Amino acid sequence: MSRETVELALRYTAAINAREVPVELLAPDFRIENVTTAVTDRVYHGAEGVRQWMEDFFDVLGEDARYEARPIADGDDYAVGDIRIVGHGAASGVPLELRHYGVMWVRDGQIVRAVGYPTRRAALEAVGLGEAREAGARRSGPARPPGRSA
Repeated sequence: MSRETVELALRYTAAINAREVPVELLAPDFRIENVTTAVTDRVYHGAEGVRQWMEDFFDVLGEDARYEARPIADGDDYAVGDIRIVGHGAASGVPLELRHYGVMWVRDGQIVRAVGYPTRRAALEAVGLGEAREAGARRSGPARPPGRSA
């Protein structure tokens, strides 16, 4: 696994759990795109977008909510993770778990884009791994985010 890319993803995860916006990790054109089955399907831009994303997700969960990311594949410019947001409903107290697969693209040591996908297959296909299913799957060379040209 690309140690630098995975380390960046883990630092991002730690910041989210601390409810902090990791400004130093974000490229100026950073954006988050949620999986369409998520709490919101908005696109969020920049550091203010991260702040709004955290509010949208964590406001419906209690104080104990946490963001978990388990790396499953990576390359020089991306990391793919099995993502869980776990907590209790803020109003109801009912246990909640939101699960999806995320891809984080990196450029020049900063995160440029984070996209949620409903399935592992869709996340792996987004980085060109197609049918790869094993932990530690890796593709050499850069993976272009969908909608971005070379």
